[in-house]
Amino acid sequence: MTPNKAATVTAEANQNLERAREILLGPVMRDYENRFASLRRDVERLQQALERTNRQLAEQESSTSRRIQELREELLKQDTELRAELREAIQNLVDSKVERQTLGDLFIELGNQVKGGGALADVLQEILSTES
Repeated sequence: MTPNKAATVTAEANQNLERAREILLGPVMRDYENRFASLRRDVERLQQALERTNRQLAEQESSTSRRIQELREELLKQDTELRAELREAIQNLVDSKVERQTLGDLFIELGNQVKGGGALADVLQEILSTES
């Protein structure tokens, strides 16, 4: 056989083999190609959905972070206000206690003067004049 004729026979054999393969496996291969194309579309659609979800989560995280910061500031403000009110209430109690101490001293002085024989009106007048 000549090289040209051998090449022609080989080419025909290859062509026949391809036709037989197409007859036997063609529908299966087309089915696989369709399935792969469908899977690619599904994967692309899922990637887009995942990207959308990631953007939404990032936005929600940002919003939540801002809200947490606002709440921290509000709590700090309320804490400061409550501490100021508490200090004021404590100071009022201390002031009231001092006034009670003064009142107690006045009663003791009044009692001593009444006991010493002073007139009640004179004692009250003297106490009031020393207060002014």
